[in-house]
Amino acid sequence: MVLYSFAQVAMSVENILHIKEAFPALPNSKILDIHNLVFLITQRKRKIQITTKGPSRKQAIVPILEKHIDLIIKEASIHTSLINSLLKNAKLTIQSEFICPCLGGVSITTNNVLVPSDLSIIEKYIKSINSINNDKVLFPCLPQSKSYLKITGILYI
Repeated sequence: MVLYSFAQVAMSVENILHIKEAFPALPNSKILDIHNLVFLITQRKRKIQITTKGPSRKQAIVPILEKHIDLIIKEASIHTSLINSLLKNAKLTIQSEFICPCLGGVSITTNNVLVPSDLSIIEKYIKSINSINNDKVLFPCLPQSKSYLKITGILYI
């Protein structure tokens, strides 16, 4: 017995018999409806427009050495709450949501887009952590580019 996918079987009129063999309980009118539906959809050749965006502007990237990244990530929730308290003390509405590792440093995601004064507060906090060498911490920056991934070639039924 040869197995066919549903789309392969319903592509041409000659394969209606294969649909009948695969679904013997269906009445003939339903089999023709299935065939016509699949045939019309494949004739339209619809393409799905899907894109995903790159890094958000609502994050600060802090370049540091890899051994220091592990120290920050181990206590990420503590660092997040301390950064939030510093931002609140500066009477800012921005809050950090979480800290995650990224290539060459850590990414501090916030609820709004950061400005240079916010970045300086984050830099002072990161440099104040006892186990991190101040010389190895560079000034935090915002993502500089956006990239998009477009997915094409997905069949739509």
